[in-house]
Amino acid sequence: MFLGLLSVLYGSWGVCFTYGTWFGVKGLVAAGNNFNNCSSIRKACDFLLSKQLPSGGWGESYLSCQNKED
Repeated sequence: MFLGLLSVLYGSWGVCFTYGTWFGVKGLVAAGNNFNNCSSIRKACDFLLSKQLPSGGWGESYLSCQNKED
């Protein structure tokens, strides 16, 4: 559960929130979880979709983690 909680609520393991969330989801999937049986994956999808720009991009910079904002 720690993996899911950290990846969804904070999500900044890598360079930024988007990559951190992606890596967290990959770990959850590797552990046998999927969208249908894991609320953390569903929350991660909701998080990513809420951050996506109308252009389809994500708009994060390398300062996202330092500033804890996207």
